[in-house]
Amino acid sequence: MTSYLPHAPSLRAALAVADAVALGVAVWGAHLVRFDSAWRGSKLEVLRASPGFLVTAVALMWAVAVAAELYEPVVLRRRREMAVRVVAAGAAWAAGVVVAMYLVPRWEFGRGLMVLTAVGWAVFALLTRLLARTWVLRRPRPRALVAGEESAVATLSGVLARHPLSPWQPVPAAGLHGRALGERAASEGAVAIVVAGAGGKDAQELAALHFSGVPVVAAAEVWAWLEGRLPLDELTPENFLHQPGFGAVHWTLFNRITRVLDVAGSLVLLLLSLPVLALASLAVLMVDGPPVLYRQRRVGQLGQEFTMVKLRTMRRDAEKDGPRFAADDDPRVTPLGRVLRRLRLDELTQLVNVLSGEMSLVGPRPERPEFVARLTEHIPYYPFRLAVPPGLTGWAQVNMASAVTLDEHRRKLEYDLFFIRERSLGLYLLILLRTVSAALAGRRR
Repeated sequence: MTSYLPHAPSLRAALAVADAVALGVAVWGAHLVRFDSAWRGSKLEVLRASPGFLVTAVALMWAVAVAAELYEPVVLRRRREMAVRVVAAGAAWAAGVVVAMYLVPRWEFGRGLMVLTAVGWAVFALLTRLLARTWVLRRPRPRALVAGEESAVATLSGVLARHPLSPWQPVPAAGLHGRALGERAASEGAVAIVVAGAGGKDAQELAALHFSGVPVVAAAEVWAWLEGRLPLDELTPENFLHQPGFGAVHWTLFNRITRVLDVAGSLVLLLLSLPVLALASLAVLMVDGPPVLYRQRRVGQLGQEFTMVKLRTMRRDAEKDGPRFAADDDPRVTPLGRVLRRLRLDELTQLVNVLSGEMSLVGPRPERPEFVARLTEHIPYYPFRLAVPPGLTGWAQVNMASAVTLDEHRRKLEYDLFFIRERSLGLYLLILLRTVSAALAGRRR
């Protein structure tokens, strides 16, 4: 789709480059404030002699910025939240530098320099984003016709009009077909035609328009670009056969690489979290009594069932009336369970399932067999999410709260289908970083 978006801003890349420059300026400024001219040169030379530290500092800054979602354009629209996230990222970067120097003692970067650098970077990063916000809200955009069903056209036009990453100014054209659509595009000076809903049924006419000089774009691709999901109403069975991304579920090399990352990551996380798990288990035992662990059957890849183990966060009689979906404010959850769920500590025991190959670190969350059967009856393409291993965390989990209603499960599936189509190492790492942010700040809504 990116070939049809020449006017879409490369905002994330620009902000990442700006952050790296800001870090360099902040380091130089910190040396300028901290040392006089007699010492400054030698201190900067020590820093230049440690390229490994410099690379680690920049990589760490990018990682905490991603985890704080500072590269998400939507955050630019909320100035107070943006400021809080920048400050949190600066503090996390400073803490990470302390850990890095502890692991590599030969690296030298004083506490005063570290604090001044973190503050300087936060100031520059905030100013950069305020400028980016002004540009995003005021930049001129070329026009694009939005054709198709009236309701789908209205919905997509509204999103295109106000989304920070929207490449076009939408011109609603519901009900237009064939030559009328082409004439309207010419009169409006439209650079593209977006087809929403059932408008894509006029395939022959749209193909003629596409090859006459006006690109025709499917609405599903626009939603994927703007919100990272594939709306079910815009998909047909042919989409899953003809889009190259869905073929990646059979990419053996990629699956082996992610399996290696799953095993290595799970071992490290399990070792690091053992003290926390022990304390959490003891807290459950003391506050609510046994059992500490809760075992539940879940549906994994290709419909294979397995037993998932979690720390118990609900009352012992939580399912006396039968299984039902858990909600954010579920009355069955104990007070301690709410804390464990918010920090996602109850899910750390699933690292054992990842090591055994039943789950991955990243993928669609596994559901219970009863729920899978029920949702398959009401939601099209629902079984398609079983094409990849289920995950400890996933794209849907970092983009929305827990799904309870049928509409929420539809939206969750839209995110899962996007993940399956776009599955890559970059997305894998991005989800892990955002999970840290979600655990500390609460699930996204």
